[in-house]
Amino acid sequence: MKPEQIIMDFINRHTIFVVSCLPIEDRERAILAIDLLMQAGRIREWHHDCGLSYWTAACLRPRPLSNTSLARAFGIFMFCHGSEAHSLITREELETYFPKVFRHGLPAGHYASVTSQSQRLGNVRVDVGQSRINRIVTRAHHSIQQYEQQPGFRELIRDGNFELTWIVPTHSKQRRLIEALQPLTGSGIHLDVIAMPELLNILVPIPQLNLQTS
Repeated sequence: MKPEQIIMDFINRHTIFVVSCLPIEDRERAILAIDLLMQAGRIREWHHDCGLSYWTAACLRPRPLSNTSLARAFGIFMFCHGSEAHSLITREELETYFPKVFRHGLPAGHYASVTSQSQRLGNVRVDVGQSRINRIVTRAHHSIQQYEQQPGFRELIRDGNFELTWIVPTHSKQRRLIEALQPLTGSGIHLDVIAMPELLNILVPIPQLNLQTS
C-alpha cells in the first residue's frame, strides 16, 4: 500500500494524525506523503494554541477541531498508540468481526485489547468535560447496565472479555476514580482508568507549550 493511502486510512480511523506517531517506519517517506496529500488538498494541518500540530481529512474537517473534540480524539489516539495492545476498531470492523455485538447506536471508541493472557473488546471514554467523579460513576453504572442487556456483550462479559477504560487529565483524578469505581468491579467488566496530563493543555491551552515530539 502506498504511504499516502496508509496515512489517509490512519486519519480516517483516528480523526487526527500527529507526526510523533507515524504509521510508516521510514520517516522521510512519511513526511513526503504528508506533503503530497496536503498539496492535493486531501488533508489539512492545524495548529492548536497549546502548540500541538495535527492533520485531519480535508473533506471531513473544514475547520480545526474544538478543544473538547481535539482532546477526545487525541486521548483515544494516544491510548491506542501508547500501547501495542490496543487497536481502535471502526464501526465497519465492529460489524464485520464482532457481529454478535454490533448494533446501530453503539457509542464510538471501541477497541481490541490483545495481551498474552487474553483478547478483549473494550470501550474508551475521555473526560473532556472534567466531570465530577460521582457523575462519571453514575454514567459507568448506566453503561454497564446497557451492555449487560445485549446478548452479544453479555457473552463477552460472562467470559471476562469486555472492558471499559476512562482517560482523565490528572493523576489525582485517576486515583479518586479508581477508588470510586470499586463497587462496580463485581459486574464482570474489567474497569481501568488512565491519567493523561497532556489533555489539560488542550482543554485549557497554555500558549507556546509544544506537545509534539520529533
